[in-house]
Amino acid sequence: MSASNPVKSFVTDRPVAVLMVFAAALVFGFFSFTSLPITLMPELSYPTLTVRTEYAGAAPEEVENEISRPIEDALGVISGLNRISSISRSGVSDVVLEFTWGTDISKATQDTLEKLDLVFLPSEAGRPLILHFDPSLDPVMELSLSGEPDQYRGDEGLRRLRRLADLQVKRALEPIKGVAAVRVRGGLEEEIHIELNEAELTRTQLSVQDVINRLQQENINVAGGTIKEGRAEYMIRTLNEYEDLDQISDTIVAKLEGKPVRIKDIGQVVRSNKEVEIITQTDGRASVQIEIYKEADANMVSLAKAVTEAIGDIPKKDEKPEPQPDEARKGLPRIQRAQGLAAQLHDAEGARLQVVADRSKFIESSINEVKNTALMGGLLAILILFLFLNNTKSTAIIAVSIPMSLLITFAPMNLAGVSLNIMSLGGLALGIGMLVDSSIVVLESIFRCREEGDDIRTAAIRGTKEVRAAVFASTLTSIAVFFPMVFVHGIAGQAFGDLGLAVVISLLASYVVAVAFIPMLASRKGVGQMQGLTVRPKIFQITCFRLMLDGFSSLWAWCRKKAWRFLLLPLGFLYILIRTLIHLVFEILKTGFMGIFTLLVSLVWDVAVPFTRRVFGLIFFFPLKLAEKLLNGILGLYTPLLKWSVQNTGTIFVVVILCFLAIFGFITRLGNELLPEIHQGEFTFDVQLPVGTPVEDTYRILSEVEKRVLQDKTDIRNLLVTYGYDVANSKSSDEGEHTAKFKVLLSKSSDPAQAEARVIQRIRSYFQQLPDTGVNVSRPVLFSAKTPIEIEIQSDNLVALRAKSLEVKSVLSQLPELADVETSLRQGAPEIQVIYDRNKMLQYGLNIGTVARQVRDLIKGNEATRFNRVDRRIPIVVQLQEADRKSLEDVSQIIVNPGGDHPIPLYAIAELKMGEGSSEVRRIDGRRVALVSANVSLGSLGQAVEKINTTLNNQIDWPDDLSFYIAGQNQEWEKSKSSLFLALALSIFLVYVIMAAQFESLLHPFIIMFSIPLAFVGTLASLYLFHINLSIVVFLGMIMLAGIVVNNAIVLVDYINTLRGRGMELIEAVITAGQVRLRPILMTTATTVLGLLPMALGLGDGAEIRTPMANAVISGLFSSTLLTLLVIPSLYVVLERFKLKFFVTENEAIGAQAP
Repeated sequence: MSASNPVKSFVTDRPVAVLMVFAAALVFGFFSFTSLPITLMPELSYPTLTVRTEYAGAAPEEVENEISRPIEDALGVISGLNRISSISRSGVSDVVLEFTWGTDISKATQDTLEKLDLVFLPSEAGRPLILHFDPSLDPVMELSLSGEPDQYRGDEGLRRLRRLADLQVKRALEPIKGVAAVRVRGGLEEEIHIELNEAELTRTQLSVQDVINRLQQENINVAGGTIKEGRAEYMIRTLNEYEDLDQISDTIVAKLEGKPVRIKDIGQVVRSNKEVEIITQTDGRASVQIEIYKEADANMVSLAKAVTEAIGDIPKKDEKPEPQPDEARKGLPRIQRAQGLAAQLHDAEGARLQVVADRSKFIESSINEVKNTALMGGLLAILILFLFLNNTKSTAIIAVSIPMSLLITFAPMNLAGVSLNIMSLGGLALGIGMLVDSSIVVLESIFRCREEGDDIRTAAIRGTKEVRAAVFASTLTSIAVFFPMVFVHGIAGQAFGDLGLAVVISLLASYVVAVAFIPMLASRKGVGQMQGLTVRPKIFQITCFRLMLDGFSSLWAWCRKKAWRFLLLPLGFLYILIRTLIHLVFEILKTGFMGIFTLLVSLVWDVAVPFTRRVFGLIFFFPLKLAEKLLNGILGLYTPLLKWSVQNTGTIFVVVILCFLAIFGFITRLGNELLPEIHQGEFTFDVQLPVGTPVEDTYRILSEVEKRVLQDKTDIRNLLVTYGYDVANSKSSDEGEHTAKFKVLLSKSSDPAQAEARVIQRIRSYFQQLPDTGVNVSRPVLFSAKTPIEIEIQSDNLVALRAKSLEVKSVLSQLPELADVETSLRQGAPEIQVIYDRNKMLQYGLNIGTVARQVRDLIKGNEATRFNRVDRRIPIVVQLQEADRKSLEDVSQIIVNPGGDHPIPLYAIAELKMGEGSSEVRRIDGRRVALVSANVSLGSLGQAVEKINTTLNNQIDWPDDLSFYIAGQNQEWEKSKSSLFLALALSIFLVYVIMAAQFESLLHPFIIMFSIPLAFVGTLASLYLFHINLSIVVFLGMIMLAGIVVNNAIVLVDYINTLRGRGMELIEAVITAGQVRLRPILMTTATTVLGLLPMALGLGDGAEIRTPMANAVISGLFSSTLLTLLVIPSLYVVLERFKLKFFVTENEAIGAQAP
């Protein structure tokens, strides 16, 4: 044992202790792996708050002036606010606060609430609500509840479906662990309407408020306390709630000339529905849609499985019922025998509940694909190791570092709160080929010490000690490139923290495995001969079958020495058989079942293992020979090339210059985008008709498109259509009764991108045939809810804004690079404008507020009270009958002074006229804007932005009071790109710093740094050739590449220095180092490249994110390795000669390299 190196001595001399430490780490890693949450992308704290305020009946300009502006002024001083914008539409204001990434959203919410308390809003305005708009709030699953046409007809059928969804489905799914909310959309919600007759109200001098007040007073249950009588205590209750519609009709509102005036005298009570604002359809059938949302920390895949299990399946018509227990055959209701909620609803109610969209399926598939690519990459890396080493034991020792490093990684990931997602698992898959690099270097050093005469244990200690610092420095260069990611702003910094953390932890784990576990294994004389550690249990060696085989082997060997001994062979067989039987009896008596089990294990071990070795030997015989010849051929070709390069350094210098020029040439020709589009098998057409279109007309017009889509369902699995919008749960201020959403769920396809493109083109052609129809295609949100292209046109003049936005839309619609070009300032909503005459109001003793509220209550209606049922409470709404509010003339006849001596109609005190209001008023950072949005249909985001810039500047005249700015995803890309360039530069600087510290030299790290641009040449050329856009994921691959490619140059330069330190001449040292280090350089490069190869092939779900990153690393490694083997030695010779000529003598230089 070496006292100078107690840690390494401990590692080699205490194998059981070392094994137990790693076993504990593996166990914790395994259980951490099983408990990690599964998501598609990293958990993002999307820094956005929306303050929504309702202001019923107000036009967009009034909402802007009285609601949006005061709130903007109050909230504009909140700390961490990046941008404030507002959207004022008829009756509602949305003020959107965008904070800088990393802002504590809880604190921001608290600050917002405090500032809102200081805002004075009109009394008619509702209380401001704070909404957390977060991409992760997309529903996990979407269900559809529909009924058989013969059982669910008309309004009653839709009401029944809604009740089933609210009372059974929602209540059954909400208690499931991980479910945050279950939202129901569609169907009809029951209401009781009291429709008043305007003439009767005038005759009886009653107002709508009189009716509302009376209903509230009559429909009550009140506790009246308790009394005691003797030992009994009685509760007093007033039970006066309505029990049927007749009681409501008979309610006395007032007395007129001594006679009671009942509700039935001034109107009628009817069972009706809440005003329809949303209509939902599933595959052409009327349905109710149910959305399931998960809690923030819930495992999406586990939650979806639990929901699916609770729902179950509907039994097929030809499916025979399973045998029932006795109590089931006694006539119990069938609903009790049904398995799952879907079967219960089908059997008892004739309703069909089905899962139509499940995001967890794509997530699970994507995660499994990443796992598969990591597994395949690991197997390919191990295979290439075997081909290089041609040694089973060495390959096994090195290969063990991959699964060990991966499992150990999961425990720190769990502690850091990292989920299993495309990025974290993608980081592991990216680094899987590098996990063996440290082990390769350590094991090679140990074998070299063995060749120098050390015993196996000393070689393990000395070999590890010699390369430990170099391996750590190499690992540090690979992980240091991720430290500057803290300076990356925008989406890039938020999205790729998980990937960087996974790579860093796994590489550190691989280093620990390389310097602790690998030496322990390598220091053993044999796998079964470890001190204090037995891989093959001793009990296997004393089993009777093993003794029989050993006896036969010994007898055969004894007989072959002398021919006459074969005469005694039968006696030997008999002896061995009796001896084995006796031993078998004793073993079975002692060990019972274990004795038989060990016999079987020994049989497999002694027969199957030699057979497997022979089979694998035959399989790999030719690949091994081919690999050996290939390596020899490469070495034979490389040696003269290397000699030529060090003798023609001028030519090599020209090659380096050309590489630098190629970098700038390629990068100017590459397109760019924020993130590659991920095809998740679903997309949504957001359709807009002219603002003001009622939902019934929206359904009538667009249902024709729905029918055409369903007539040709090629590549389509389900079609979910929503006409109108859900006011309570609306996520976008662009939604209204004039909008619709066509959600298309695609069937499984071998080429999802092509299938999606075909379906989008087909459906888009249907919408293009409709006039005044805007269409936008969106996919499930990953990061930013912004469209790729958003042009902000700024001006304080709404008329000028609308005119210019329409002009911009018209011009951009002609560009082939763009699709779905839309403007936010569309045609305004038609409206009846009531302009009160203040003088006449004063003359009649009226005020505008009271009259306006009365008009609102009569036209829109007002909820007076609720009609209680056992399982629900039905609103009772009071309003004018429809016949009295159908036209402008009807509205003008409304009496505004009920109870007065002389009835005054509305037209006597106000002017009523038809007009058109603004569709909306948008403001960004205090200025009015119009947004023109578009998707990219041809080329990249960057190319589209460049074309838009040129077009808008050349073809449109911009007055001084009008300006434009291109925002959307392009704005986020510009923010991320600048910080990514900074991170890349800092990564390269950190790599240089680490190498300078390792070599104690400024010159040699400078030489090594040339391998980075040599790598970027290959990356950019590959992107250009394969038409891959420059994006955040490509940048991350390049940053990672900067830490990987220097390792080959480090190995080469380090060995050149070692040889020169031993006194070898410069040129000879360079050539010898190249020849010796060629094999390990090719080996580490091949393992990394093959480890990434499955990811680069782009197979499976989610490949759009993985493939560009893997391609960037593989192509960069390939070009860097080829050029490094020639360029780095030549640069070394040039710079060393320069140093010798101007600074030091060769003897001093050689002495400086001595260890």
